Amino acid sequence: MKKSLTDMLFAAFAFAGFSLATTTPAYAYLDGATVSMALQAVTGAIASVLLFGKIYWSKLKSIFKRQQD
Repeated sequence: MKKSLTDMLFAAFAFAGFSLATTTPAYAYLDGATVSMALQAVTGAIASVLLFGKIYWSKLKSIFKRQQD
């Protein structure tokens, strides 16, 4: 049974909405270094995904590229 993309997105947004509606305060302190470290981790993850995609996209294109004699 395949789920469509809209069904999966609806489920994800419903879960996120329910999770945010039922949260309780954490009474935690996040200083600037913690936020900076989390931002660096997210930026690094995005950069690594983009680089991985670029490398393997070029390899995939080279497979289907015509050979010139």
